[in-house]
Amino acid sequence: MITLDELILLYDYFGYLGILLVSFIISILFFLPIPYFPLPLIAAFNKNLDPHIISLSGTVGAVAAKMIIFYLAYSGRNYIFKKSKGRTLSLQKLLGKYGWIGAFVAPIIPFSENFIYITLGLSKYNPWKFAVSVFAGVFLYNEFIVWLGVLLGRPFVQSIISQFTNTSNPTALIIAIILSGAGVLVTLYLLVKINWNKIIGKRFPWTRTDNSDE
Repeated sequence: MITLDELILLYDYFGYLGILLVSFIISILFFLPIPYFPLPLIAAFNKNLDPHIISLSGTVGAVAAKMIIFYLAYSGRNYIFKKSKGRTLSLQKLLGKYGWIGAFVAPIIPFSENFIYITLGLSKYNPWKFAVSVFAGVFLYNEFIVWLGVLLGRPFVQSIISQFTNTSNPTALIIAIILSGAGVLVTLYLLVKINWNKIIGKRFPWTRTDNSDE
């Protein structure tokens, strides 16, 4: 089993750039259920690294990955809009006003954040608002994790890390990947098939459109 000291030494070699790159890799692999929080948690115990810059480095890497995921979905918005035959107009209006909330809180919602990002991309959410909201959410999340580790101490962190460095069950990993992929497909299906104008228009009349009853 890898010890906490061995993991901390890795950050002496790779530094802030290593934190950024690992954060990017973990965040871009949205089909794999890889937990992100051990990254800033371990780095917090390297006395050669500043806790705030740890948070910032991890945030930059994560946001870069999330922006790629967002733009991949954003590029397919015309196809989704065509297939939905205008049934997502109310959803687009609603997310256009309140989508920043979802982007901000997504980092603390386990295994569902990328589905939120994909939905925002497909719904033509403003890219700049998305980037700012995700950056704020991820940075605050990283700050919380870093200082949680510092305050609770090494024994707590060692016990957490040991749970993720033991040999994983390959069957469980495969099932998790399948479920993650299925979640994306279900998201796309619901966006295309459900008449969001009727559902959202009832609760938020200001989002209603001319074809809300179609």
